[in-house]
Amino acid sequence: MTRKVFTKLLGLFALLLIFHTAVMELVFRQMLPAGPVDTFHRLTREALWSGLIALAAALPVAAWVAFGITGRLRQVVEFAHRIAAGDLTARLRTEDDELSSMEAALNQTAEQLGQSFAEIEDRRQELATMLNSMQEAVVAVTTEGQVRWSNSVMQRIAGTQIRVGRSLVHSVRDPDLLACVKGALETGEVMSGRSSSLKPGRIFEINAAPLPSGGAIAVLHDVTRVEAAERSRRDFIANVSHELRTPLTSIQGYVETLIEAPMASPETAREFLSVIQKNARRMSRLTEDLLALAGVESPDYKLTRQPMRANALVADALESLGGLIVDSGVELESAGAPNDLVQVDPDAMNQVFGNLIENALKYGGTGQKIRVGAKKMDTDVEFFVQDFGPGIASEHLDRIFERFYRVDKARSRESGGTGLGLAIVAQIVRAHGGRIWAESELGSGATFWFALPVVSSAASLDTASKAASA
Repeated sequence: MTRKVFTKLLGLFALLLIFHTAVMELVFRQMLPAGPVDTFHRLTREALWSGLIALAAALPVAAWVAFGITGRLRQVVEFAHRIAAGDLTARLRTEDDELSSMEAALNQTAEQLGQSFAEIEDRRQELATMLNSMQEAVVAVTTEGQVRWSNSVMQRIAGTQIRVGRSLVHSVRDPDLLACVKGALETGEVMSGRSSSLKPGRIFEINAAPLPSGGAIAVLHDVTRVEAAERSRRDFIANVSHELRTPLTSIQGYVETLIEAPMASPETAREFLSVIQKNARRMSRLTEDLLALAGVESPDYKLTRQPMRANALVADALESLGGLIVDSGVELESAGAPNDLVQVDPDAMNQVFGNLIENALKYGGTGQKIRVGAKKMDTDVEFFVQDFGPGIASEHLDRIFERFYRVDKARSRESGGTGLGLAIVAQIVRAHGGRIWAESELGSGATFWFALPVVSSAASLDTASKAASA
């Protein structure tokens, strides 16, 4: 660049020299029209030599000017390359000359570009953070079906297969998701669907929409819990209807028989009324258990907790619930309990022990003994109610705390069970921050365990003082 500028300046000086010589010759011809030829030629040579001297003097000046201009222009070119490469911190050094206004304008442009890109990057980071914090899985694809972007939820669902630049078809093998994305790309309309094979055990609602800049975006909403809740609601209604249908049918039949046979013998009438009373009591127990279950499952369910010793909790349960087995011939004995503190609602715990002992009496009473106790573990106290009856098969242990689930349906109805007692117990224990489970072997009885966290004496006193002040 320096050579080019210098050559141009040198050519300009040469042209000026030639023009200067021609003008001087013309002037001399006008000034000395009759003068001697030697004088004219001498003046012409002097003019030519003066021009050559001036040219020789101008060469260093031209070189200096050329180097200065080209140095500044080279800085501008380097500045432009740095900006093009993404270095928006590049700035030109300005001087007080003709190029300073251009350099200042370029610096101002670079600064504005830097601010604009910083704002764009901030917004991009905010958008990425927002999308990553969503519970829904999101994936965007190009018009060719390649992954443009995906949030952390989608990456967790699809695993390491989904990567930017890779085809969605090769990243996700779910036909429902691929069909929705393909439909959005081809039709330019919002497509909806449902997927149950993207991740085992999960159900997703899919919404795919075209993007204004091309491509499409798909949002997957996990509706597994909603589906489970809806299925649980339907099962609950069906179970309640089924549980109520049998006693209602029985009551209706016996009442109609009594109405149609008013002259029935007192013994027959007493027998019919006894059956009606039995079914009415069963309906009453079912209603009470439904209300109790609804209460403990409600978000408004509150516990009035206080610190209690584990051994005192077991002793109170044995004392208050001893009346359940008075005429049963079953012995209720204590298996001992530690002296550690647990934070419990006494009334709720009395209901837990009552339901477990009643359950053991109904289904394990043939063992003639029920043991109640507790054991100290690392951070928990594990309470248990053990019977020595026929036991429970292993395939029932995982579902035994579900609503209306019965191991032996015929025997349960015969004993007056509603199928809700253990579900109520499980909800109360979980409300205390504990866990519950059952252990059993056929022919060796069954043991129902629930664990509650141990609390320190200082924490218990602090909780008690807060409760008293409230």
